[in-house]
Amino acid sequence: MTMKTQTKKKKIDVDMERDVANYLMHNPDFFTRHEDLLGQLSLSHASGKAISLIERQVAVLREQNTKLDRKLGKLIENARFNEQLVERINALILALLDARSLEHVLEIVETRLSRDFDADAVIIRLFNTGHPAMAAHPDVINWSEPALGAFEKIIAGRRPICGSLRPGQLDSLFNDEAGNIGSAALIPLIENDHSTTCYGMLAIGSHNHQRFRSDMGTLFLKQLGDIMARVLRLHLEKKEQ
Repeated sequence: MTMKTQTKKKKIDVDMERDVANYLMHNPDFFTRHEDLLGQLSLSHASGKAISLIERQVAVLREQNTKLDRKLGKLIENARFNEQLVERINALILALLDARSLEHVLEIVETRLSRDFDADAVIIRLFNTGHPAMAAHPDVINWSEPALGAFEKIIAGRRPICGSLRPGQLDSLFNDEAGNIGSAALIPLIENDHSTTCYGMLAIGSHNHQRFRSDMGTLFLKQLGDIMARVLRLHLEKKEQ
C-alpha cells in the first residue's frame, strides 16, 4: 500500500468515525433498537481488561457523579463561608452604628477585623481634613508628609487595592511590623463616588502572601470603606456642633 493510499484510507476512516459519532449523538435510542449489539461491543479499560459498553457507560456515569458531588460540596462550602462573612459584616456595621465616639469607631474596626476576619495587622490612618476633632488625634497624618505621596494613586482611584505593597508603603503603614506583612488590602475612606473628602486610609495586613491578591474581588472592602467614611463624618460633625 502506497503512502498516498494510506493517507486516503486514514481520511476515510476519520470521516466515517465522525459520521458514526454524529449519527449516534442524534439518535440516542440507537442501542435501544439494537440491543443485541450491546453484548458484542467491548471497550478497553485502564486495567487492560475488556469491558462491555454498558459497563463502560456505568463507569462514566459514576465518574460524572463523583465530579458533580465534588462541585456540589465546593458550592455548599462557599455558601457557608459567604453566609458567615455576611453575618460578620452585619455585626461590624451594627457595632459601628452604635459607636459612642471617634475613638470607639477606631477601636471597633481594629478589634473586629483582627478577631472576626483573621487580620494579622489593622492600621487606620486619618488625614487632617480641617476638622478640629481630627487635628489633635494621634492617628492623623499631615497631608504634607512625604510618605503620603506613596498613596496618592490609591486615593485618586477611590477604590480598594489588594496585593503586595512596596517597601515604602509598608514602612509608612505598618512601622516595625512591616517586615512580617506578606500582602495587604488598602481602603481609601471615601463616603461615596460623589464625595470629594477622603478621611483617611484603612490598611489590613496579612503574613500570608496569598491572602490578599491583586485579582481578588473588593466589593466587601469597598462597602467597609464607604460605611467607615460615613460613620467618621457623623462623629466629626458631632464634635463640631
